[in-house]
Amino acid sequence: MSVAERTAARPLDRQEMASRATSGVWLGAVAAVLVMRLPMGFLLFLIVPWVILAVQTRFASSLRVTPLVAVEVCCMVASGMAVVLFHPGLLTDTGNSAFIMLAVIGVTLVVFRSAEPGRTARQVLSGLYWGAILVWLIGMGEIVTGVKLLPLLYPRANTLGAVSKNRWVVTATYPNYNDYGVVMAMLFTAVLARLWFNPRRGAIRLGRLFVLATCLVMILIGGSRGALFGCICAVMLLFVLNVRRLHTAAIGVRAFVWGGALVIVLGTGLWMSPYVQDHSTAERGTIMANALSMTLSNPAALLLGYGSLSEYQARASALYGHVLMDPHNLLLEIVLRYGAIAMILFVVCWLWILVRGFLPRRPVADWQAAFGLTVVMLFPVLGVVPSSTLRYHVTWLYLVAASSITAETVAANSASAGRPTLSPEAVTQTERSAGGPGAA
Repeated sequence: MSVAERTAARPLDRQEMASRATSGVWLGAVAAVLVMRLPMGFLLFLIVPWVILAVQTRFASSLRVTPLVAVEVCCMVASGMAVVLFHPGLLTDTGNSAFIMLAVIGVTLVVFRSAEPGRTARQVLSGLYWGAILVWLIGMGEIVTGVKLLPLLYPRANTLGAVSKNRWVVTATYPNYNDYGVVMAMLFTAVLARLWFNPRRGAIRLGRLFVLATCLVMILIGGSRGALFGCICAVMLLFVLNVRRLHTAAIGVRAFVWGGALVIVLGTGLWMSPYVQDHSTAERGTIMANALSMTLSNPAALLLGYGSLSEYQARASALYGHVLMDPHNLLLEIVLRYGAIAMILFVVCWLWILVRGFLPRRPVADWQAAFGLTVVMLFPVLGVVPSSTLRYHVTWLYLVAASSITAETVAANSASAGRPTLSPEAVTQTERSAGGPGAA
């Protein structure tokens, strides 16, 4: 019996209805605030999940997310030990890695102890989507008015000159156009997922196409090559999901492997081309070499991380002087924040989502799931674009949501060899995509 059927077979009590109605909505609002980089965003991220856990009923969950749990436990233990044992000055700093992981664990517990984890995860993804839409609106407003927020928010940003001279280069609430480009690439992925998995007609479809086009234009003008490559990969990944949704026998694992190999070859060729291999790329290589050198020479840092990114930067400045040492690489940043073991477990979790969530013959068919899974698959591409990926915290939200959807898919495919058991939210989105009940 599906989740929807079980739900319909019994009356809902007030506590369960309240959990459905509020926990996902609050987490979605926090997600939107984080994407928009509004003041107090991190404090909301830290406090709101634990308030929800304190005031709402917690439900037992049958979903198994061992890879995600392993990552979070390792990160919490490693960062906690690093702060307490080696960097006690960070104990009162809410920006230390232990506080960040405490917030992530709170979000994870809210999602998986809610009445419907799949629904809550999708509400988080909807919050990430609407937050990106609002960032896009701010960027469009900068283009239309010519007024830039960068000088007001980040008067010392090294991109200030380039942004001020070109009306078409915008950053909204972000410190540089690479970071803004990543948000636009994620928005591009979400809008394309809505176009294919939740199609509409008329003005709504035209509006989505306009957002897609303007996202690409802003990425091209800003010159974020990684974000552009992310958009290209998003089209291919969503195409695979959409074809397999409509034809489960199409694009098997072998075809996906060969296609992935082709993408790697093309990506390598692009990476070695003059379009990519410039001073910026060489500087990133130097940063990685220096960061690995100083970390490998410090066993405690290699195992536990530095406790916070600011502590790592202070140590790097002491060794190499005042040079750019931001990681510019998601996996390297995980090592610097949480240690090498956490990085390995993060890769294992990513592979689990790939194999058990993205590749199954019967993938989930709603747009939020397609959006979340695709963005997580894009981590290897988008994770090398910003100077620091984890400082925006949304990476963890995508990972938690995609893990919930993956666990839902695993449970459904294990329970039945027929149509997968989807959450009511997924069922509704599937019916809309097929033009059935609930279609607009």
